[in-house]
Amino acid sequence: MNWEAFWNKQAEANKPAAQVGRINAGDLPSEQLHSRIAAHISDRLHLQPTDHLLDVCCGNGEITTLLAPQTAFCMGVDLSPKLIALAKANHQQQNLHFSRANALQLSGLGRSFNKINLYFSFQYFEDYETGLRVLSELAALLVPGGSIFIGDTPDASRWGRYYNSPIKKIRYFYQKWRGTEAMGKFWHPQEFEKMAEWLGLELQILPEPEDLPYAWYRFDAVFVKALA
Repeated sequence: MNWEAFWNKQAEANKPAAQVGRINAGDLPSEQLHSRIAAHISDRLHLQPTDHLLDVCCGNGEITTLLAPQTAFCMGVDLSPKLIALAKANHQQQNLHFSRANALQLSGLGRSFNKINLYFSFQYFEDYETGLRVLSELAALLVPGGSIFIGDTPDASRWGRYYNSPIKKIRYFYQKWRGTEAMGKFWHPQEFEKMAEWLGLELQILPEPEDLPYAWYRFDAVFVKALA
């Protein structure tokens, strides 16, 4: 899948939630949903007013702008230039910055962070090697003692709960064959454990709170870099 082209097209949607793929996300209006997600991220990362936060795959910045007031410095990055343009146009705060960047090449940001968020997006890194490379990039920007939150990731052990009918399964394999399947990779928590061990990071796998719309087939993970 050409994810840059996919998300550039998605950015043309009218509703902010749809611009970043949060469709069929329960009954909450977009504003309430984004506030709930931001509170969840803040809780997982234990955000503090002194934190320097990097929000990777930030999309249109709707969540990032809710996190920024809780930090000293906040930067959102995304692969899609159209989504970054929306973020810059609609969200302006003194400590908030947006930049187009590929999660596979983050060294050009030229700074380090003690908190990093990557939410609702790890599924778009479609194989283990790519996921490990992304996590390596994040870990390289993380100061000792810092935390990385990778949240809302589809759980491979619950694949059948999502594709829960013959029609859905047929559609999945057909779209996979055509290269148009838009869900990306369902990850095993064990794959996260393997990556954490390889990179020397501590890891905690966590269930999502039940009041989040996709909790029934997704999980959270928090990685911590040990103090030097």
